[in-house]
Amino acid sequence: MNLPGHFVSVLMFVSGILLCSSASAEELTSPLSAAGTSWAAYYEAGDLDGLMTLYMDDAVVALHGQPALFGKEAVREYFSTRIGKSEAKFELDYEVSEIHGDVAYLISKYWLRAVNKESGYVYKEAGRSMLVYKKHADGHWKIAADLDQATPDVSWPSPAGMD
Repeated sequence: MNLPGHFVSVLMFVSGILLCSSASAEELTSPLSAAGTSWAAYYEAGDLDGLMTLYMDDAVVALHGQPALFGKEAVREYFSTRIGKSEAKFELDYEVSEIHGDVAYLISKYWLRAVNKESGYVYKEAGRSMLVYKKHADGHWKIAADLDQATPDVSWPSPAGMD
């Protein structure tokens, strides 16, 4: 398989930061979990413009079952066909978060339940995500890479009972 250089660079970088020492627990949890919670809140609210403020211009998004998306405009195009079309509810369970200077990552379990506003169709997805963040010039953490996958150890119902 021949992966684009940018995607390979991101994966190599993530592998490298996994080998570095981590910041304190307080530094790890607060800014990254807040960023993850903001993503879910924007999605649930159907706020595409808000959601896009969380991504770097050259972000890479690889969602299970979908072709990889390269760049903020491709990410916007993908989510524009989905966001706001359903009553969506996310549950997140943060497992690992580490900050290494101006780069960080967050791994979490997630559950998404979305009910289509027109048809009533219920869509459910559960899995694990890894978000790689970079500190933007404005001081905010922005998503550089978002990798989601289905995984057999994340299933329904969610821990809080969402089904």
